[in-house]
Amino acid sequence: MIALSRRQFICGSAAVAALASTPAIAATGIKNLPGGKTEVSLAANKALASVGGVVELSIKKYGKVAVIRTSASVKGFAVVNLSCPHAGVIVQQNNGGWVCPGPRGHGSEFGLNGAVKVGPANSALKPIKFTATSKAVTIA
Repeated sequence: MIALSRRQFICGSAAVAALASTPAIAATGIKNLPGGKTEVSLAANKALASVGGVVELSIKKYGKVAVIRTSASVKGFAVVNLSCPHAGVIVQQNNGGWVCPGPRGHGSEFGLNGAVKVGPANSALKPIKFTATSKAVTIA
């Protein structure tokens, strides 16, 4: 029998999860609004109809962000910056959230809503202010 350290198990699990995951869908139906706001149409992004659905887009003032459906309510969304707060690289989606592919096996893991699950990162993915209606998510 081969004994694995906790670190080896976590790193190996993260690698398998990253390979088995389906990447987020690129957002469509995006409008740039006055005041630097960005509107994401819900009708054009069917992934956001279901809890756990994710779309990604790039916004000049934030870089790469994800819009995540967190509950079935009209305002049940989260918007997070996908830059790892520890390594500064863009995190990648895995089955349970996000994983940092940073240098030297960095491996920080975040929940789908951006909360830290496994360090070395010690802060969540940065949340971005937004408003939501039954038709769109508007990112401030």
